[in-house]
Amino acid sequence: MAEKPGGADKDTGTEEMFMKKNGKRYRKKQKEKELKKYRDLVKVKKDISQEVGEINTAFLSMAHIVVRNPIVRDSEETKKEYLRRLRSYLNAGRWNRRKYEKAELCAYEKILSESGEVQREYGINFYRYFILLDLMHMIGYETTEDFSEKIYSVLTRYFEDFPEMTEKKDLIESLLKPFQGKQCQLKVLGKNPEFIEEKEYIKLIRKNLKFRKQKPFGVMVTATMSAGKSTFINALAGKYVCLSQNMACTSKIHCIVNKAFEDGYTYKYDHDLVMGAESQELLSNHEKNALDKIVISTFFRGCLQNMRIVVDDSPGVNFSGDESHKIIADRLLKGRNYNLLIYIMNATQLLTNDEDEHLDFVKQTIGKTPVIFIINKVDAFNVEEENVTAVIKRQINYLIKKGFKNPMVCPVSSKAGYLAKMSAENSLSRSQKRELYNYVDKFERMNLPAYYAENFPNIKVQNGKNEESNLLKTCGLAYIEKLIIMLITGGKTNDKGLCKV
Repeated sequence: MAEKPGGADKDTGTEEMFMKKNGKRYRKKQKEKELKKYRDLVKVKKDISQEVGEINTAFLSMAHIVVRNPIVRDSEETKKEYLRRLRSYLNAGRWNRRKYEKAELCAYEKILSESGEVQREYGINFYRYFILLDLMHMIGYETTEDFSEKIYSVLTRYFEDFPEMTEKKDLIESLLKPFQGKQCQLKVLGKNPEFIEEKEYIKLIRKNLKFRKQKPFGVMVTATMSAGKSTFINALAGKYVCLSQNMACTSKIHCIVNKAFEDGYTYKYDHDLVMGAESQELLSNHEKNALDKIVISTFFRGCLQNMRIVVDDSPGVNFSGDESHKIIADRLLKGRNYNLLIYIMNATQLLTNDEDEHLDFVKQTIGKTPVIFIINKVDAFNVEEENVTAVIKRQINYLIKKGFKNPMVCPVSSKAGYLAKMSAENSLSRSQKRELYNYVDKFERMNLPAYYAENFPNIKVQNGKNEESNLLKTCGLAYIEKLIIMLITGGKTNDKGLCKV
């Protein structure tokens, strides 16, 4: 049948009227369609192996609770007695033989010795419940089949230390029950008026356990040499936890584990486990370390702080240099013990032969694993003389030709993001402050948020409260963190799409 004159225009007009009339529905469908791609990218979150040597890194995702224990401000005499009894209970339960418990005890000794002036002297009896909660924390809240036997030996000593508690055995039983497979009872325990002093402590325990229970999201970071991988990881963490592979022992993989909350301490595991590592110790590789990894555990500052994330930093690849770098990186990529690959490119050295070869290997190896391509060091661009957007689009076209469909390409200055986070902690030197404010000015003019608004319309980032915190947005780091969250959650976020900086 012949089409009536003007039929096409009529249909188009009807469609436009329908869209206007149903604007909210249309926008909602478009948003759902956009978010679906994040769910499709990570449909099934594969289980990430967390075993490294003698340690399950899931335990390292839990923060110290003793930092919030009143014992840290009590007298030296009470602290010493508290530690003596804790050692005694660990011995009684035969928990003093494993690396994890030994490290916890050393950490408690360090934290109590470093605490400040005495604020109030309660005396040891005040801590009759705190000490049992600390014992459960020190064994990782893990109760095995022989727990009943072990806890019986512990309580025998406990009632000798606190004889008045023999009349409250039922109360002690209710305190320990949540750690025998009934963790849901911790919430009830926190409402018990008998444990009013320990209420906040119990909340921290719940936070640790809830965080550890989350399925870890593995992120592998790869790049050619000098792309800025370590700076990028330090920016994600908001701390200097990852040493440049040019300076570190390149035969080791750095694994960075996020912790449940900020406790002011960083863990390190290589040949031994140290749960209060100093900066010099943190960034070195011990000669006795026979493992292929150095594991660092710290609290991530910024948008990723509530995510159970594990980041592996592979050695930078240089095809004409040290072959061992490439062997290690290739093995990690082939192992696929990650949910997301972050590929970092140096904005000042794009389209190199090394890049070309490494991208080919990545494309052949990762299968359907999602990839975020980071164009790092965009702070090196001259805003007045270079078209930053044009450079990014050229790189997108290059990746498409390499076989990456709809590549997610994110420009960023990791150094600027790192300085912005450190500034919030008042941890910058004078020269770093000058560098920070140079970045503030430069990225206001570069206007990266316009690029993200066009290419990632569902990722919304609020402005910072001041120019220092707003740098997290203008340098691109907050958008990348938000994108990682979108992939972890499949687009389901509880912050209305806003990444608070």
